[in-house]
Amino acid sequence: MSKKVMLCGLFAFILLAMLAMAIAGKSRFPLVNKTVAAVVLPVEEGLTSLGSASDGLRGFWKALTVLQSENKKLKEENEELRSANIHMASLFAENKQLHTLLNYKEEHKTQQVVAAKVIARNFGDLQDCMYINVGKDKGLAPDMAVVHDGLVGIVDEVYDDYARVLLLSSPRCRVGARVIRADSRAVGVVGGSATTKGTLVLEHVFRDASLNKGDIIVTSGYSGSHPADILIGKITSTNMDNIGLLQEAEVQPTADIADVEQVLVITSFTPQPKIAVQGGQAK
Repeated sequence: MSKKVMLCGLFAFILLAMLAMAIAGKSRFPLVNKTVAAVVLPVEEGLTSLGSASDGLRGFWKALTVLQSENKKLKEENEELRSANIHMASLFAENKQLHTLLNYKEEHKTQQVVAAKVIARNFGDLQDCMYINVGKDKGLAPDMAVVHDGLVGIVDEVYDDYARVLLLSSPRCRVGARVIRADSRAVGVVGGSATTKGTLVLEHVFRDASLNKGDIIVTSGYSGSHPADILIGKITSTNMDNIGLLQEAEVQPTADIADVEQVLVITSFTPQPKIAVQGGQAK
């Protein structure tokens, strides 16, 4: 081995030793320390920055995972609350309707009634019928009155365990009616309007009869098929018919005919006494 190679190796060894001692802080060589600082510090800063970035990225993904988990949990809780609210609203509406039926039954103790639930509606062109879950099995028969907080309709057809009800709002439905006012007992026939959906029409009222906006209309009971004094609605406007001989009026129904879900069918009642006419005089 030549002397030149040996000197180079020794110089390299001494330089590495000095570099190691400078890094370890066991010896101070200003020139070497500056060199070391210039080389090592940027590397350390880079490694520190890389570590901080790595920690930040891990923290970000951890926070994102937590947020996703909490968001999923909140969505599930929100869905449960919405379902609970819908259920509560449904129960409230049903209880309200049942309360109305109970009040009607308490106020009309002379009438025999059967509770029924609406199970279907006619979605055809006429949309003037609904079906209830009682029929011949509960003693129902055609022409019986169906009520809620007012007259809803008339039993149209009866089957073994269900029945079809012709709604009062149907143009095909006609029920005897009268005004309930101290100075008026005007009578006529009420039924659905052929032109205005949801509105009733009181027709065939004598020209000179007292008929005013705001009058309450009830069943007359004269036919014997339905009890008297079942609420029908309130007059919203009056006018003469096309010929000018009779009056007619638009009536806003009392019962929520379109959305009713629970009803009562009047199966028996005490009819009004019939007036016998002999010799042109009533007895």
